[in-house]
Amino acid sequence: MNTRHKARPLDAESFLDTASLPFTRNPEAARATTEAIMASVRGSKGRQRVWRIAPRARRIVSLAVAAALIAALSSVLTFSYLRASGLVDVRFVLVAPEASCVHLAADFNRWSPEGYEMKRNDDGSWEITVPLRKGRAYAYNFIIDGERWIADPSSAQVLDDGFGGSSSSISL
Repeated sequence: MNTRHKARPLDAESFLDTASLPFTRNPEAARATTEAIMASVRGSKGRQRVWRIAPRARRIVSLAVAAALIAALSSVLTFSYLRASGLVDVRFVLVAPEASCVHLAADFNRWSPEGYEMKRNDDGSWEITVPLRKGRAYAYNFIIDGERWIADPSSAQVLDDGFGGSSSSISL
């Protein structure tokens, strides 16, 4: 049974009588309530403020969420890459008390001694520690006094360098 009635103010007795009835929809009252709500939302030009603000707010929130996801994904990938590749500190040592400077040149630094100057110890040995990735093999040489390239005398793996000399090799 569809019951429709006109909106009218209820006194206390009428309210108590209708409170026990199942909820019935009053389309006229619903329409009036909707119009009152929409009128309060409208701006001075009759536009709804919600529609003027919401797309901009949605765009900003979407961009912020996308930036946060990209940053989180980037961090996870970077951490995973570094963990999987596993950097390890490798100490290179050469005993050469007669040398005035020693550099390390290798395939990991494009055979350039720049930035790989070894430090002299009190006992006449030279050393440098370099972070390298596990799972790879590296070729290297020491450069004594900027002129003499030598393989590591303590290395078990020596390679022909293709220029009439040799290079040392280390596998991690």
